[in-house]
Amino acid sequence: PLQLFQKALRLVIGYLHLLTAIAWFGTILYVHILLKPAYAARGLPKGELILGWLSIGLMAITGTLLTLARIPSFHLFYTTRFGILLGIKIILFIIMASSAAVVTFVIGPRMKKRMKLPAARNGEPFSSAELSYFDGKEGRPAYFAYQGKVYDVSSSRLWREGSHMKKHGAGSDLTDLLKTAPHGDEKILGMPVVGSLITGETKGKPPRHEKAFYLMAYMNLVFVFVITFIVALWRWT
Repeated sequence: PLQLFQKALRLVIGYLHLLTAIAWFGTILYVHILLKPAYAARGLPKGELILGWLSIGLMAITGTLLTLARIPSFHLFYTTRFGILLGIKIILFIIMASSAAVVTFVIGPRMKKRMKLPAARNGEPFSSAELSYFDGKEGRPAYFAYQGKVYDVSSSRLWREGSHMKKHGAGSDLTDLLKTAPHGDEKILGMPVVGSLITGETKGKPPRHEKAFYLMAYMNLVFVFVITFIVALWRWT
């Protein structure tokens, strides 16, 4: 009975470990493939941050318990194939968790502070960087540029959460994209104009913390594929 209980407990712990890994890795893949890292540069929504850190915490706890059950002696880490792969996986996890902490508590606040702009800019010119703030998410106004003018679509039911038909996003110049829209530009021209878009601007070099953010973001994406490859080596070779 005791051995059966231990196996059942290990199964439950392993299931939680796998489930939280899917949640965390899925968030990373979702941000990189569908949203792109520039979305996260504005600050991840609280829900995604909470999910990510819950996953990291549960993975650390369940991973420790599973390691103690499978590796009773430290020398197995460098004398067995399973132990070597597990050691690599643990090191990658620690690097990923550390980078997540740096992004959440150091780089993230700096980038959010840099993105803070007044809520109202009626009649003032917008740079592309300033326009990107008004993406309609988390209570921010939804603006987009069209043929040199900036329009406010915050009150439109067709632009909820800054997205129109899940194809066009607020916070950017949509001149070229809206040329292919099934409707004419009369619907756009009827929206309130809040300013103009600065054209021909030169982009300055991004600050160091922004470069570090993108470096860590793509590093973690690579680590996701490396860790899943390690799991594949365990199971199917």
